[in-house]
Amino acid sequence: MTVTRARLAAGQPNAFLLSWAENELRDALRGFDRPFEIFGQGSRVNDTFIEPGSDIDLVLMLTGPGHDWVEFRDEILATLGQNHLVRMGRRCLNIDDPDSLFGEMVDILVATEYRQGVFFRDSEGRPIVNFPKQHRRNGDDKQGRTGGRFKEVVRTAKRRRRDVVDVPSYLLECLLYNVPDHVYRAPDAYRSALDWLHRCHREESAVFAALPCQNGINRLFGPGPDQWEPDEAGRIIDVLHSI
Repeated sequence: MTVTRARLAAGQPNAFLLSWAENELRDALRGFDRPFEIFGQGSRVNDTFIEPGSDIDLVLMLTGPGHDWVEFRDEILATLGQNHLVRMGRRCLNIDDPDSLFGEMVDILVATEYRQGVFFRDSEGRPIVNFPKQHRRNGDDKQGRTGGRFKEVVRTAKRRRRDVVDVPSYLLECLLYNVPDHVYRAPDAYRSALDWLHRCHREESAVFAALPCQNGINRLFGPGPDQWEPDEAGRIIDVLHSI
């Protein structure tokens, strides 16, 4: 019987899986002589994942300013490629090893330090600056301010969107982050949050179009490779609002 990654991960504490993945990557880079930092991002580190086999997203960041991202990426590929089969995806590095939980579950974003955030390029060479640490901190703060309801609503929205609409979980989380804290105190926090987003898009389009990402720095909507169109997000909200 084939053992799936979900079964392998089931029962393991999330904190253990994150720590294990970081240590696996650090061991794979033993001997690499550039200063770097490894930390988590995405649904696991933000505690909004909904499946036991959800990917573990790691950031491998070259520390210190003034370093070239392409050069660093190529050095990482060469170092990991000595003992692993590696490839670059649209944004992340993957280790192709179907017999390894590390290879099956872990996505590695190779980045350089940029002020308080990270810099990298997608597969088309377009520059992207993001702020995963601020995203996580702001999400944790909102979780506290909403009595633990914010992340519960995010997980509910992720479960319900899987069969009806294709939407990046990052966009969904950022949209729900912008819902005012008091809305989450309603008896049905999920429905109230979607009602607020639906009204905001329909009745206050300028406010909706100016919504920030959860990191509080980047704009959620715009022409960038990691941004969306307000009407695209509005259609997603309409679908979720109708079910």
